[in-house]
Amino acid sequence: MLPLSLTPFALLLQVAVVYGTNWGYTSRDGESHWNQHFPYCAGPLQSPIAFKTAKLIFDASLRPIVLENYDLTGGRNLNLTNSGHSFQVVLPSTMTISGLPQRYTAAQLHIHWGSKTSPLGSEHTVDSKRYAAELHIVHYNSEKYPNVSMAFDKSDGLAVLGVFIEIGAFSPGYDNIFSYLTQIPKKSNSHNIPAFDIRTLMPQRLDEYFRYDGSLTTPPCYQSVQWTVFKNPITVSQAQYDTLTTTLFASSANQAIAVPLINNFRKPLPIENRVVLSSFKLGVTTYMSTTCVLKRKAIVRQLLVGDLEEVIESGLLSASATKLLYQQYAQAELKQPIHGFTSSASVSSKWLSMLKEISQPTVAFGSLLQQKSLEIQQSTTTKSLAVTLADAVLPKLNLNSYLACKADLAPATIKYILSGRPLGNEYEDFFLLDPYLDRYTMHPWLRQMEWED
Repeated sequence: MLPLSLTPFALLLQVAVVYGTNWGYTSRDGESHWNQHFPYCAGPLQSPIAFKTAKLIFDASLRPIVLENYDLTGGRNLNLTNSGHSFQVVLPSTMTISGLPQRYTAAQLHIHWGSKTSPLGSEHTVDSKRYAAELHIVHYNSEKYPNVSMAFDKSDGLAVLGVFIEIGAFSPGYDNIFSYLTQIPKKSNSHNIPAFDIRTLMPQRLDEYFRYDGSLTTPPCYQSVQWTVFKNPITVSQAQYDTLTTTLFASSANQAIAVPLINNFRKPLPIENRVVLSSFKLGVTTYMSTTCVLKRKAIVRQLLVGDLEEVIESGLLSASATKLLYQQYAQAELKQPIHGFTSSASVSSKWLSMLKEISQPTVAFGSLLQQKSLEIQQSTTTKSLAVTLADAVLPKLNLNSYLACKADLAPATIKYILSGRPLGNEYEDFFLLDPYLDRYTMHPWLRQMEWED
């Protein structure tokens, strides 16, 4: 177990030591190599992603982010460090955010950027647009965990606020950091800077954002982050951006060759079956509603104990999921006749047991992956560990997300639900399943809200 006192930067170093490797953004140690040493980096719920406004789902229950104690003016100094991958400012535990299901406490902030000649360094993109840079303010779930080190790899451990940065007007807020970067040119250099109002680093509107579940964008890539990426960018001047992209080095002071710290961003990863929510309506054509929950509960009921032909004909599943379901059903029907069930107990015992096992109503199942890792590692190589882990837990993970209207139903989940299921459609004992289905759809953001269809 990692020491409780570790800072986020020290924690990353500790993880790197455990895996016996360093990582970076060059062709030699860049993101294409990360999963060889950090298996979570090949997981199914990785960040960043490419936001497509045509595929967003507006959720009226998403509330503005509320910042508490972000104004640090007149407080103690803040520690500014060159991590070799970015700069990092350690934030005091008095800073918190609300507006999420739990309260989150600030831990640190850092930026990802491009280069002076190619000012395209944001990690997330919007309709293929990449911004010059992207700020991340990292928070941990302080209602459940005593510090960021304990929350780091937990499925509900982290919440990150993302801010797009583009080149334009001078920013007094960012100058509180950029003017001190010359004090930390090399990796591991550290300097104390005067505290300032962190709110000045963020856009004016905190009620317009993208929301999805994902991962850290750097190794070890734990899938433990609830992302809030603000729609509206903030600007820094060309001179400020040049300072950011030309001052820092990824190499240490004792290294003979100085390696510029540029292009420290990860490219967007597949969304897979995740749903990306938006708190704003403009440009969004699909709306979240209670109808979504009811329809999805009905689909799961049918898959568990009902008529599979009705599911196929409903048109409510994706094309790939429908095709798989048809193939599975047709193949099974050739092998055995359709039989009805014999008793209420035999109908639902397996499925009730399965639903009970799915204990965490969240998309990010980092801790579940971790629980399975040692078991699976005995029969697989480290290189393929991430893929094997994903195969083992994605069905449960996706069923939770699907019922919560936060993901579409993946083919792997359908296989999981259908495994060992009799094909009979005469016994539709739906009511036995309802208490368990309700448990996984009644999240805070689905409770008694004013819905818009």
